[in-house]
Amino acid sequence: MSESHGSQGVSRPSGDSIVGGGFPVGLGDVRGLVDEIPHIVWLSGANGSTEYVNRRGIEYSGLPAEANFNGAWVSFVHADDAARAKAAWEEAVRTQTSFEQSYRIRRADGQFRWHDCRSVPVRGADGAVVRWVGTATDVDGQKTLEENLRRSERQTAETLTLLETMQAAAPVGLAFVDRDFRYARVNDTLAAMAGMTVDEMVERRVAEVIPAAWPQVEPFYRRVLDTGESVFGSSGTGAFGTDPGRVHSWLSSYYPVRVDGEIVGVGLIVVDLTERNDAEAFREVVMENMAEGLYTVDDQGRTTSVNRAALEMLGWTEEELLGRSMHDLVHFQRADGTSIPIGECPMLTAHTEGRSIRVEDQIFTRKDGSMFPVAYSSAPLHVGSTAGGVVVVFRDITEQREQQRRELEERHEQKLESLGRLSAGIAHEINTPIQFVGDNARFLAEAYQEILDLLAVYRDCMDMSNGEIDLDERLKRAAVAEREADIDYLTAEVPVAVQQCLEGVDRVASLVRAMKSFSYKDSRDRSYADLNEALTTTLTVARNEVKYVADVVLDLGELPEVLCRIGDLNQVFLNLLVNAADAMQDKAARGERGEIRISTRVEGPMAVISIADNGSGIPEHLQQTIFEPFFTTKEVGKGTGQGLALARSVVDGHGGSIELHSTPGEGAEFVLRLPIDGKRPEPA
Repeated sequence: MSESHGSQGVSRPSGDSIVGGGFPVGLGDVRGLVDEIPHIVWLSGANGSTEYVNRRGIEYSGLPAEANFNGAWVSFVHADDAARAKAAWEEAVRTQTSFEQSYRIRRADGQFRWHDCRSVPVRGADGAVVRWVGTATDVDGQKTLEENLRRSERQTAETLTLLETMQAAAPVGLAFVDRDFRYARVNDTLAAMAGMTVDEMVERRVAEVIPAAWPQVEPFYRRVLDTGESVFGSSGTGAFGTDPGRVHSWLSSYYPVRVDGEIVGVGLIVVDLTERNDAEAFREVVMENMAEGLYTVDDQGRTTSVNRAALEMLGWTEEELLGRSMHDLVHFQRADGTSIPIGECPMLTAHTEGRSIRVEDQIFTRKDGSMFPVAYSSAPLHVGSTAGGVVVVFRDITEQREQQRRELEERHEQKLESLGRLSAGIAHEINTPIQFVGDNARFLAEAYQEILDLLAVYRDCMDMSNGEIDLDERLKRAAVAEREADIDYLTAEVPVAVQQCLEGVDRVASLVRAMKSFSYKDSRDRSYADLNEALTTTLTVARNEVKYVADVVLDLGELPEVLCRIGDLNQVFLNLLVNAADAMQDKAARGERGEIRISTRVEGPMAVISIADNGSGIPEHLQQTIFEPFFTTKEVGKGTGQGLALARSVVDGHGGSIELHSTPGEGAEFVLRLPIDGKRPEPA
């Protein structure tokens, strides 16, 4: 508000005469009219100082007419508006331009009300500003109305935006269908169900979009329009116009949309059940046809579902299991019959720990009390963001255990078969050192007796109590005894005989150790072992099989210890060495010696073993079948054909591979690759 704002009193500067009530000379005739104007009116001098305020302004301020508010009018302006109003008025006076501002002015009762304040300059004949005429109009009611209107519009816009956002993001289909059965509004979800965009769907008839389903849903639309009653939870099936090859399932509700009490259309809510129904059907097919047993329990351990395979394995009916504790009925004991406390049940810890658990060897109990071994996995069953129970998948491993036992027996029998074939050679290998150990032992026994005889003569000669024998005779007898004992020969040969005995014993001991490693019935436990040492030991066992037909060249590189079942690998190495020796028989028949090359190296995470020969090789048409069980090219009685089949089985069981490289007439090479840490490396 300016200095002549209606909330100010009258200022009477010198040089101006005031007509009664403060109205300047020459304007007295219109004073009564100005006092009756329902607005605050004021006059200010050229410099902006207040000269006059009409009666409306005096009454509004509640101050006497003679009060002087020149320069203090800002104190009546609301604190939030005062600085802005004062600056605008001073700028108008300085630039001699009109003043227009809206701000709040304090009324006599202390209430602030909004006013539109305007002031224009009055110019003299020379164009200079001689006075300012201003008004202040109370617009508080209008301001309040405008603010309420803006607030209402804002709330309406926010509500509309919220509704549109909810409609667009809703996981269900929403639509408004007019009385002509045309889509007037459609959300993205419903459009996606129909395989269309929202723009493509709007203004189209329902019958065009779902022609096959229209006969099902038309009665619901008409019932809503005719009766004004809603239809809830109607299920339906059919094909959409854009996807005629697929049958959709849905659940829909219809309700009347009214404007001023008149039904203008039908609101539609659609939940597409197609994927859920398909998933449910798929789940039922999988659960009922899978070979593994499957059941679910809630967070209290009570059975909520169980499949056919589980019922068949356990001997219970579904009705007998649902709602009961599977731990109490099926998994309450160990193999030795001792009970498993429910707090220690590994199946249920999947729920409490929130992670999957896999167990390879546990015991389940059938309804008749019999037990059987199982392997199972237990995983938390999530409902929303929390684990609401546990799903357990298990299988009967009785046959697997039996198969493992048979495989272990077969491997052991294969070892015995190999040792049986090698027994004559091993007997020869043992007999040779035993023979020269025996010969040397007999020689040592004879030498020992001769030394004892010589010692007896020495003692007799040194017996001074026998005075009848003079010294010369004593010396003569000792010399004769030494010649008869041949003491120089014994001094040279006895140490040699002892050394040969020790070497023979070591040779026999090494053969026994090598044989023991093959006759030992290997367990399923793996441990770290030195493959270079295993190859050397195997070569010791097969020495008699190899030494007459081939020379062996060892090229053993630096290998870390490998996690494996070394007994099984010893058998593989032995089979490959014996096969290599057999491949040299044709050369041996021609008086030639072959060569067997054994090498080891490291390639990344794998230990590589190569056993190669320069024998007859393997024909190409047989290279794909040599690893098949019972396949053999040897004469009847020379082998069972299980050696290479078991070799591949053992190597595969270690996560490794075995390859054959062979050129007929030039030889064959078997290359084994075994993971050092016992696991097959992941592909890059």
